[in-house]
Amino acid sequence: MSQLVDRVLCQMQRVIATVSAVWHRDRVQERPVSWVVGPYEIASIVMNVARAIPDSYAVALQPHPFYPGPYDLQIPGRRGDWLRAQFRVPWEFGRLAAAARGFVYVGADGFLPSGFDERAWEFGFLRRRGVTVACLFTGSDIRSPARMRAWQAATGIENIVTYLDQVSPVLASPGYDEKRRRIAAVADQHADVIFNAAVDQLSYLEGPTEPFPYFFPDDDLVLDGDKHVAQGPRLVVHAPSSPIIKGTQVVRAAVQRLKSEGFAFEYRELLGVPHAEVMASLREAHIVLNEFYAFVPGVFGVEAMASNCALLTRADETIETDLPPGSNAAWMVTTAADIYTNLRRLLEHPEQIRAQAAAGLDWVRRHATVSVSGARIRQVLEAAREKPRAQSAAEPKPQL
Repeated sequence: MSQLVDRVLCQMQRVIATVSAVWHRDRVQERPVSWVVGPYEIASIVMNVARAIPDSYAVALQPHPFYPGPYDLQIPGRRGDWLRAQFRVPWEFGRLAAAARGFVYVGADGFLPSGFDERAWEFGFLRRRGVTVACLFTGSDIRSPARMRAWQAATGIENIVTYLDQVSPVLASPGYDEKRRRIAAVADQHADVIFNAAVDQLSYLEGPTEPFPYFFPDDDLVLDGDKHVAQGPRLVVHAPSSPIIKGTQVVRAAVQRLKSEGFAFEYRELLGVPHAEVMASLREAHIVLNEFYAFVPGVFGVEAMASNCALLTRADETIETDLPPGSNAAWMVTTAADIYTNLRRLLEHPEQIRAQAAAGLDWVRRHATVSVSGARIRQVLEAAREKPRAQSAAEPKPQL
């Protein structure tokens, strides 16, 4: 019964979106919005991508506990708003389909219920109206656990799915992996451009992809390195979003061993705290322990380097070839087995902390700021919007 209700609700929202798009189309002389970015916030990516694109429109359909915005469209999360949202979201989606030249989808969710076709109807709805579709995948939304496990078996290298079943057994199930396959197939068929990390987010995508972009605000770079010459114990920060798959258990063991050996430093572990509190700690920190099974630095790693911290992380340009050449100099490439050794090396030679932090800050300035990545993503998006668009015979026909 619940599945039937969901399908009826899905069809109702598609009707509302269609009516809204037609109604607004007759009232929009030009498309005033360059790109709609959304529809749900993930690690401040929606906010930062929208900030990098002029005339964009940021959407976070649900309030995020750590990233309050501001967003151009956000549906309140108060009790009683759910029913109104079932009508408002498709109406707003139809309005934006008439007003925007392109949509950047961050993650694997759509504006409308997409569990039945993984956004195929929604993407087709936009493309039939001349709207460019871009997909920006952020990790587990596209990563195939089965392919990552096969990659580990072939290489002998642990990766982010090695301990995934300890987080939740469903993440290691065939059904979960099959859903990643369908998401990839729909993106391949409908998206005009796809951003992904080819190895770290190994997937079923078959077409070409663009490297995953990072957008750190230029004005928030910590250029002053005075904290590295100040007296006192060094501050080591670790802020895992998912402790097991980030390697927190190994971090704690390394920290405990170093303290038992007499090393004097402050260790600050941040779990479930607001983003503003994390950034405040990074501005004080000297060393940051990031994640130790992923092959890219991640958003938190970029924030750490931008905050003038020496970064220890598993990211490795020899594995994730989407990273810019020379990236490994920006951080200490650190496997889970290397955490104790590399952290000890920095604590024994504090002058190396400042040098490593400076190298990381330089990498962010060259590759990961809003100004630099913004220019690149604008070029990629505009090229996608201008390229000829063949109409696939498999594309869904117009329907309510």
